Amino acid sequence: MDTALTMDNGNDKSFQCNPCKRHEQKSEAKFWCEQCSEAFCEKCNSMHSWMKLLMTHDVVSIEDVGCKTDGLDLREVSEYCRMHPLKMVEVFCFQHKTPCCGLCAGIDHRKCDNVKQIEEIVHSSEMYTGNSLLGSLNDIKESTKTVLQAKEQEMANINVIAENTEEDATNFIHGIRSKLDICFEVFKKQLTVFRDEQNTRLNKRIRLLEQLIQSIEQWIKVIEVVQTSGSIIQLFVHVETVKQQIETSIKEIEHLCSSDTDIRVHFEKNETLQKLESVDQIGFFSMDEKEIEINQLSDVFKMCSKIGICVPKFEDISIEHSRTMHFPRSKLTCGVCIADKFILLGDATTNQKMLHLVDRTGLTISKTGITGDVKRLYFDEDINRIFISCYSKGLFYADLKGETISKIIKMSFNTDFVGALCRFDKHIYITVNNAIKKFIPSDSPKEMTKCFLTNTNSTELNGMTIWKEKVFYTTVDKEIKCASLDGREIFTHKSDKMRQPVSIAMLSADVLLILDRNCTLHALSSDGKKHSILLQKFQKVADPCDMWINIDDNTVYIAGESI
Repeated sequence: MDTALTMDNGNDKSFQCNPCKRHEQKSEAKFWCEQCSEAFCEKCNSMHSWMKLLMTHDVVSIEDVGCKTDGLDLREVSEYCRMHPLKMVEVFCFQHKTPCCGLCAGIDHRKCDNVKQIEEIVHSSEMYTGNSLLGSLNDIKESTKTVLQAKEQEMANINVIAENTEEDATNFIHGIRSKLDICFEVFKKQLTVFRDEQNTRLNKRIRLLEQLIQSIEQWIKVIEVVQTSGSIIQLFVHVETVKQQIETSIKEIEHLCSSDTDIRVHFEKNETLQKLESVDQIGFFSMDEKEIEINQLSDVFKMCSKIGICVPKFEDISIEHSRTMHFPRSKLTCGVCIADKFILLGDATTNQKMLHLVDRTGLTISKTGITGDVKRLYFDEDINRIFISCYSKGLFYADLKGETISKIIKMSFNTDFVGALCRFDKHIYITVNNAIKKFIPSDSPKEMTKCFLTNTNSTELNGMTIWKEKVFYTTVDKEIKCASLDGREIFTHKSDKMRQPVSIAMLSADVLLILDRNCTLHALSSDGKKHSILLQKFQKVADPCDMWINIDDNTVYIAGESI
């Protein structure tokens, strides 16, 4: 097997000497042998040149190897494991969509069903050889251009519509005296706001599409260089990175474009214009909207599927049971994922209240006693702190130190009953009775700020999450409400199929999961327009209290009593 040109994982982006690395030493490479395909430090290069069979090999400076045309540097495509920086990636976990080293595969992915050697994947797929990959990327690029042209045409139509509407208004007021001139200025301002809002909306979509096209063009250049001069590991890692970036971009574009409508505007005359003294506007423009029948991104989705990128639709969302973790003599009430290694569980057993820190298989790592029945948990990875709400008044926190939870401390500045909690930007948001509040999770937070009023009851179970600057939360009226961060209502969803929604979580596919206390799991589109039932019972779990998601692999966890 060819030796890859490997990079030091530090900030200096220097190459490592291959022979030294094989002997578990670390030294910076200065030379590259074309025949051996290995990087050498000064010492190893001297030894290499002393050997009679090797002295005629072409050895060049390391600086002449990594960099190619167009300013691209293969050293940017790391072959090293994120969790174990000294080990090269060897396998790819399809369940978690991540490349990893053999150590990761044996520890974190030993129960994953689809883990394959990267070399096997590359050699068994035509995508990584020839022009197939570049052709697919160009197809995505061309399909994206088509959507871009459609959005540019939409914006042109909006401008024409606005201009025509203004012309209609101008013709209508022609010959009317100064009073109508004042009203006309008011109308033009309204129309300008409409046009600017539409242009802003379409500019955002156009900018995302242009950025995707530019990114694809850059990725194509990188792939051409990697195919020519890089290793198959570099090619695979870069391709998977490109795929994930394309998937993220397509999801964002789909999220913006899914609710786009075809707008028609015409000028409607004000029949009361004859009574000039009472007129404060010359008319108004009405907007007719209809859904665009053809999904403009369908061709982009089709091209993406050729290289294994699948953008899930709401209708495609499904869920299946993976496994059940039993905790004898426990009454689990809530939980939260901690990084990608642990799960923290709240236990409201009558005799002894407890926090269980377990690994992803359910093996107990440590236990911490707590006063009161735990209601909700949130882990802030930025400061390695766990925030805890209970059925009693108050809010608590504890720091995670390694695999141990430190002393649980009550936050004195809060006097409310606290329900669900989550973080957005710099603040921790909490639900309390009839309001949502926030605070900054510093070492010594001192005040709570009220965000907006709600119809929530935090003496009982409730749910809340924040996604793309929108707050989703459950209410006492068994609704799902969506509001802006300042409390402006966006939509309210209520269904006879939801009897007691107690927990919510957002999937990466812009789908809101809703846990119903009657052992039902619902899905709701992020705009509140589509609703479906995913599960109508949970295997071996009764009286579910909480649900949370590992966002890395969209694994859904549900806590409740064992049947």
